[in-house]
Amino acid sequence: MLINKTDSCLLIIDVQERLAPATNAPRRVIDGCARLLKGADILNIPVIITEQYPKGLGASIFDIKDAAPQNALYFPKISLSAVQEEGFMEKLNDLCKKQIIIAGIEEHICVLQTAVELKEKGFDVFIVTDASGSRTAENETAAETRFRQEGIFLTTVEMVLFEWLRKAGTPEFKDIQNRLIR
Repeated sequence: MLINKTDSCLLIIDVQERLAPATNAPRRVIDGCARLLKGADILNIPVIITEQYPKGLGASIFDIKDAAPQNALYFPKISLSAVQEEGFMEKLNDLCKKQIIIAGIEEHICVLQTAVELKEKGFDVFIVTDASGSRTAENETAAETRFRQEGIFLTTVEMVLFEWLRKAGTPEFKDIQNRLIR
């Protein structure tokens, strides 16, 4: 199954001031999320950004806030799975999207629990592995194994961007290729 820009939304999970620096590869995760956010902005893909207990863990890291579209929805939470947070599913369902593209921190905790519960609710869930992370490489590997066992799709930033595009030669293609492809 390919990602379709008209059927998808981007969910960035907990890339925050105190969490992001503690990940195994923080720059990879932060840069990957920022590239996804900029691509979503160019292509008018709706975005939700969660923040786990922002009072204690800080707000989303500057790079995320800077890259996010102006209409991105920030959603504070204390539940590990965003699905369990009051009001989250209503906001997600209001978008009327079937495909949920997820990236963020921690891959084996909040990303995993959210992804599994969204899959159980009938969504097509895609984890962007080069824009997601945990404190250890072992936890990242375990999470990706679990995603496969749960039937959740694994993808990369470039795969998402080019599946959203589907066609070369457009102004959006040129913009994304010039600004976001390495």
